Amino acid sequence: MQIAVIVIPTYNEAEVIGKTIDYLCTKTFPAIKNFQPKILVVDGNSPDGTGKVVTQKSKQYPNIFLLTETSKDGLGAAYLKGFKYAMEKLGADFVFEFDSDLQHPPEMIPLMLAEIENGYDYVIGSRKIKGGSSPKEWGIKRLFFSEAGGLTARLLLFFPFKNFWRVTDPTTGLKVTRVKGFLDRLDLNFSHLHTKGFAYKMQLLFETLKLGAKYKEVPLKFQLRTTGVSKIEGNAIIDGIRVCFLTRWYDDVTQKFLKFGVVGGFGFLINLFGLKFFNGVYKRFPWEIGIINFFANATASEIAIV
Repeated sequence: MQIAVIVIPTYNEAEVIGKTIDYLCTKTFPAIKNFQPKILVVDGNSPDGTGKVVTQKSKQYPNIFLLTETSKDGLGAAYLKGFKYAMEKLGADFVFEFDSDLQHPPEMIPLMLAEIENGYDYVIGSRKIKGGSSPKEWGIKRLFFSEAGGLTARLLLFFPFKNFWRVTDPTTGLKVTRVKGFLDRLDLNFSHLHTKGFAYKMQLLFETLKLGAKYKEVPLKFQLRTTGVSKIEGNAIIDGIRVCFLTRWYDDVTQKFLKFGVVGGFGFLINLFGLKFFNGVYKRFPWEIGIINFFANATASEIAIV
């Protein structure tokens, strides 16, 4: 039976993580028939005792695992550590990215695994497609920033290619990825990641789709956080723009385009100035203007090619 590991990063979530584990293990997992689900909590050495709660739950449920960071390095760092641990230690065939506070409805897990069984490699929950939504309590300001941020990310990452139209919610945090051929081919080293924070997900989204993953969006009704505080960093918007820009900038397609653009631009300038220069040179000869232009153009073009 294939193993699906739900990776849950935490920091000061002692109040809610036990409830989340109980809900997943008693209500969600029994509905999963063709996969062996496991929970991996990646805790940022929380001072509130989150790790102790998870340890207690691991005694109650055999499929609960705890990975404790020496320090809180950011959401992206926590997920990367979790991905590696899930693949190397837990034998994961599929890996979920999941919130600790049930803002992601647990009922989404079996639905997304059903799409995996339909042959998809990469399934994400989207708030932007029919049936998906964001909390009404967010208010106009936060909804505006969510919409504007998503559109900006799509433009920077994918425009004008087809994924600009296919991907509707690039900042969503609910995803499941096939390990073989996709997650195991991504560079999960910190040196490769443009950020250790929230925006990591946009870089990995771009790189996973670039590997050719068969992609499917399912409607996500994102829930309002009822306990604790949001873990999104204060500079998330600026960092997100920076990460999207760098991801696209260093992409090999972009680099090839820039290379040809620079070479073509220099060639055009050399041709332009060469044509002007040799026009002046050949005008000293007693030739007709058509012949002068012909030789000037030919000489300038040859130099530009060289």
